[in-house]
Amino acid sequence: MVGAFLLSSLALLAASCWALPSQGATACREVNIPITVNEPRFIINTTINNDWDAASLVFNLTRRDSGSSDDPIPISGTTSPVESNYTIGGTLCGTGETILVLTHGIIESKAYWNPTFAGSDPYNFVKAAVAAGYSVLNYDRIGVGSSSKVDGLFDAQFQVETAVLNGLVDYARRLPHVSKVGLVGHSYGSYLAAASAASITVDALVLTGFSSAFDYFGFFLAGSHLRQARTLSPARWGRLDSAYLTAGDQYAVAYYGFAAPHFDPQVAQWAAAVEGEPFAVAELPSLLASPVQYSRITAPVYLVQGQFDLSSCGGNCKGQLENSPATFNSSQVVSWVDDLPAGHNLNLHTVAPQAFQLIFEFLHAQGL
Repeated sequence: MVGAFLLSSLALLAASCWALPSQGATACREVNIPITVNEPRFIINTTINNDWDAASLVFNLTRRDSGSSDDPIPISGTTSPVESNYTIGGTLCGTGETILVLTHGIIESKAYWNPTFAGSDPYNFVKAAVAAGYSVLNYDRIGVGSSSKVDGLFDAQFQVETAVLNGLVDYARRLPHVSKVGLVGHSYGSYLAAASAASITVDALVLTGFSSAFDYFGFFLAGSHLRQARTLSPARWGRLDSAYLTAGDQYAVAYYGFAAPHFDPQVAQWAAAVEGEPFAVAELPSLLASPVQYSRITAPVYLVQGQFDLSSCGGNCKGQLENSPATFNSSQVVSWVDDLPAGHNLNLHTVAPQAFQLIFEFLHAQGL
């Protein structure tokens, strides 16, 4: 079913029963969750010693023949399964029987879902979800923010992060008040959420900043002006190893994440200066080498897209999600909206409150 973003639907949603966040509505606590995984590692045959190496990597990943025998993905094999123990830093909010596990994207942190700048409530998914009756587990991926710092080539890989998310779902299900678990992802986090839903049982899957295709991923890579994080900001990221990269400046973030005139430049500045966190080089090739088994997903699926999403749809998502039922062919419910006035970072555009309402309407319709 195709969702349409019309002015009339906005008015209806604004008057719906779902409450918008209010001061004091969110009771949260910080949690540190031990997770053990046992996953093979891809052997990544690239080295990032400086920004010249970062530029070379981006060139190779965006070449016309990238992924072919002439320019293969920089993976030379896999290891045997490796057992690793991580501590995942998260924020646990609410007392609802349905818990939403939130996974952020690349060059992001869990602050994407729970922004902290003055006047940020309309952009705050965590507060909106708790006000709508849900519990929320919002976490930093390994290598990011409050979670374990890990090797950017060996540990921070897609299949490892999927296993971490599976462990977090198990943690969430064991909470005494929880009966259902929904996964909500953004960008790279949507791929992780989908991979998790393909391997374990969840009750709903919401994907944002996602189209299941990598046709336009090169726009993100080239436009990010990627720089080695620890040399770009030694005070902030000097503890990270050389294989962590981040956007070159706030205008690069605006290019790949935002669509004018549908955002406040001060919000984009906050995203670049505060919310954004480096990503590990291994995440990209390991994602490309780990096809998600979408046909194994049986949970209801909802794709929520800003129309002007660059990396997902090349800057115009209208009509780009119509093959979603064929992609998620084992799910009985596959819905989408492809025309929200926003770019890739959906939550940080002025349409965010309406996007949140659409998500809660979908979840409610599925009994969550």
